[in-house]
Amino acid sequence: MDRSVSAAERTMAILNAFLAEKGPLSLSEIENRTGLFKSVILRYMITLIRENMVRKNADGSYQLGTKVLGLAHRYEQSVDYLEMIKPALKRLVAATSETASFYVREGESRICLFRQNSPHSLRVSLRQGDTMPLDDTSTGQVLRDAELQPLVEGSYIRQTAGLIDPLTTSISTPVFGARDSLLGALTLSGPIGRFVPSDPAVRALLHREAAALSAAFGSVSRYAEPYEHPPALRDAS
Repeated sequence: MDRSVSAAERTMAILNAFLAEKGPLSLSEIENRTGLFKSVILRYMITLIRENMVRKNADGSYQLGTKVLGLAHRYEQSVDYLEMIKPALKRLVAATSETASFYVREGESRICLFRQNSPHSLRVSLRQGDTMPLDDTSTGQVLRDAELQPLVEGSYIRQTAGLIDPLTTSISTPVFGARDSLLGALTLSGPIGRFVPSDPAVRALLHREAAALSAAFGSVSRYAEPYEHPPALRDAS
């Protein structure tokens, strides 16, 4: 292997060690997480500390430095959310033939930021940009609760039926970004009877799209353990 590539891989292994757990790490903990000898880690630390990628604390432990925060901020500024979310919505509609939306929270309201309508004439009627209260629908639950209580019965997914319109049902899951902060809610909605959000295939599809978006937006731990078929929750109708 090219020695320059090997050096880059070791550098990334050291930095990635800090992503597995919050807080500082001792030299021994970094050794265990990377498989590198302490003497090797210390050589790389000289440069990482000098470049403010890592900081050494008074007790001898290490933590990520301020340069990492700057890089994360620049990444957030460079992300084209529309370019990344729109294809996800199109894939969801193509797979389910139901309406897919991405909502964000603004105070006590939820805003439909992006939307891809169902090809059916009978569908949930909302427009991109519509503003609604932060209610108990699946979308409202995600935007209100997902940052503090992201998992319910082992699943990120919220599912409701008939809360606003007695004829519609929806399923939502959170999308996270840098520092694992909540960005918004990815939602599928459709008429009761035709759309079955409890279908494991539907739930797995929504989960995978949210996990992929979260990873693309800089989340590192929220969807770190993806699963093929999220457990079904009871309708909160």
